Amino acid sequence: MKVAFYTLGCKVNQYETDFMQKKFVDDGNNIVDFNEKADIYIVNSCSVTNLSTRKTRQALSKAKRNGGIVVLAGCYAQEIKEETKIENVDVVIGNEEKQDIVSIVKEYLARNHKAKNEVTFKISDIACVKKYTQKEGLEKGINVRESVKIEDGCNNFCSYCIIPYVRGRVRSRNLEDIVAEVKSLVKSGVGEVVLVGIEIASYGKDFSTGTSLIDVIEEVNKIEGLKRIRLGSIEPRILTDDFILRLANVDKLCPHFHLSVQSLDNNVLKRMNRKYTREDIFHITDKLRGNIKDVAFTCDIIVGFPGETEEEFHTTIDGIKKVQFYEVHTFKYSKRKWTKAAIMPEQVEGTIASDRSNQVIRLARELKHRYMSQYIGSTMEVLVESYDKEFLYGYTSNYIKVKVRGDKGKWGYLLKTELNSIEEDMILGNILR
Repeated sequence: MKVAFYTLGCKVNQYETDFMQKKFVDDGNNIVDFNEKADIYIVNSCSVTNLSTRKTRQALSKAKRNGGIVVLAGCYAQEIKEETKIENVDVVIGNEEKQDIVSIVKEYLARNHKAKNEVTFKISDIACVKKYTQKEGLEKGINVRESVKIEDGCNNFCSYCIIPYVRGRVRSRNLEDIVAEVKSLVKSGVGEVVLVGIEIASYGKDFSTGTSLIDVIEEVNKIEGLKRIRLGSIEPRILTDDFILRLANVDKLCPHFHLSVQSLDNNVLKRMNRKYTREDIFHITDKLRGNIKDVAFTCDIIVGFPGETEEEFHTTIDGIKKVQFYEVHTFKYSKRKWTKAAIMPEQVEGTIASDRSNQVIRLARELKHRYMSQYIGSTMEVLVESYDKEFLYGYTSNYIKVKVRGDKGKWGYLLKTELNSIEEDMILGNILR
């Protein structure tokens, strides 16, 4: 059969899509583009914002128009109760059921539910799942940079966030399984791995061994043939002075930290139930810069959080300037069911949130240009990830996108590159060897 996938949301979702694709391929099926005619369409959904749920529904509608069986998987599916009426879907599976997707779809086909116009629901109570259950790993990489999932779930219960309700509590993957998967990926040609999870800073909190995220990083760093280790989004509190000093000794670590900041105003952070202050962020970023060369900081910022005043917003703007983030991903606050923020007073008007979002976007463009400018004329290594029309594209370790003229046979190589000029959101360079 032909199976098509559409993935929304985070890198964890993308990893899980790759895992589901592997399951279908191992069962003798072919993976095709979502726009092609397929027997089965799988939408791996996200529910972090209203926009993501709207995109999920649009993808389901498109799949149903194309014909075939339509499967809704993931976080949006996890919200749905069996009695819920849902359009354009034949099978609904939760996050924990993704690893059983092939058998669930086969069962559906065998029972011929489509003829009866019924919907199959396979959604477990994610709050009752206490251990990381995935045993298999990805054996081959499609890209030179691949994500490796090390953890699932979150215990933080930030007041705006639905994730603990659709992903459950923290469940850490066995270190041996992580190392085995990375080794297999490296053998298949992967040069860089991104360690991802719903809340990777909490890795090991469900273990009695004391193993933590830094132990994972140090073990993966030992793998022969691996060129780079990059971290997914990280909760700032884990970046203690001791943690940073250990990071500084990891020679394959990319000096790129995506900090889950959300706001840089202490009053807003308190209402968000974030457990740090703007001063903590300043200390952490200063400490990282003092110990690791060429550090780049990227972050997420939510604007228009309930009660956010103009003064509080401008305190965040001031904080963004102070840290000098390389990239800022900004989101307008979105009401999510089951969260405390959804019923908070003083909900910010959409027009105000949009204006604040636009201000952050403009500032982010300036900061990105400023950060890239300081590397013009320097020489850095670029890991080549793609080729298009005589040009190679890749990233420096600190996440600057670089475009160079070269042969497609250089895919996957680390190339010493002279950085010459800025072209939109990337730097043009010349290969030196």
